[in-house]
Amino acid sequence: MTKPAERIADIVRDGNLHHASEFVEAGVAPVYLTRAVAAETLVQYGHGIYFRSWDDAVEHVGLAAVSMAHPGGVVCLGSAAQVHNLSNEDPSAVWYAVDRNRVKRQLKVGPSVPVTTVFWPADLLSPGVEVRSVMGVDIRITGPARTVVDLLRYRGKLGDEPGTKALTDYLRDRHGPVNQLWDVADELGCRRSVEPFLRFAEEVLEAIPPSPSPGA
Repeated sequence: MTKPAERIADIVRDGNLHHASEFVEAGVAPVYLTRAVAAETLVQYGHGIYFRSWDDAVEHVGLAAVSMAHPGGVVCLGSAAQVHNLSNEDPSAVWYAVDRNRVKRQLKVGPSVPVTTVFWPADLLSPGVEVRSVMGVDIRITGPARTVVDLLRYRGKLGDEPGTKALTDYLRDRHGPVNQLWDVADELGCRRSVEPFLRFAEEVLEAIPPSPSPGA
């Protein structure tokens, strides 16, 4: 009969994140997870979230942990800007949007993964959203155009700088056409509030030099 430690090792061998429920389904009692963490043969990254070793951790492991703990939400705003290189800031918490009709309070994952919860209506959790895989977890994240528009429409809370910086980087790095920003703004119903920025973007697009290519 396979020992609990061997079953744990088999599950995390792929280097991905794994939820406590996977171990339970494999017949591993929680006490053995605690022992494995104490023996440093397993890392507990958040409540009920584990992986094999810190050597397996990748840059966006925090985004994967939040997405695993609270599926259905969307990585957004500052966290999405950081992923898409639309910001120089490294957020101190994961920005994560959820259905405001289903979630009423701030999300928690664990001390290692602080979360800033954003509450959106359900119909805003899909436009401009793409899916990436990080450590075996599918992450729903706002794409570059959606991220720019979100930062612009949140400037009343975040200030002007994050949105204007993201817009400049979007244009400079040629993430997409300005028309895509207009389309997202229409889908979100915020065309009027972001229109001055997008009009300006259309005017200055050709004057913004592209980023130098690597090795140039």
